[in-house]
Amino acid sequence: MKTRQTIAPGLLALTLGAAALPAWAGDDCDVPIQRWQSREAVRQMAADKGWELQRLKIDDGCYEVRGRDAEGRRFKAKLDPETLEPVSLKRRERDDDNRRDRQRERRRAHAPSEPAASPGAGPASPLFTPGSKPRAQVE
Repeated sequence: MKTRQTIAPGLLALTLGAAALPAWAGDDCDVPIQRWQSREAVRQMAADKGWELQRLKIDDGCYEVRGRDAEGRRFKAKLDPETLEPVSLKRRERDDDNRRDRQRERRRAHAPSEPAASPGAGPASPLFTPGSKPRAQVE
């Protein structure tokens, strides 16, 4: 009798935990392969939306596409293979090049100001004088 009282709550917790697993699955697709639309249908849907696809693959039972949307922003989307509706969609507001440019501008803005040197000139050194040959003494 006592073992039933200790086993019953454990079984109940295990059952409830197993029932919650599909909710944690998130963006996985579980459509039988017979109901999938073709890759060409995915490409056509993307063209209709103005997307320029750079990659099309299958991941977690979904179509995963990467590319640029109609506004030129990069994106990554998981599509339901039966309906071709997005299960998840991630967009980047700006490209990495723009981010690097912004970081470079921030560094320049916070850097101490120095007199402008001619392009390609190295740091000032007593060993080198502009317009003369380098001199060195070997001991």
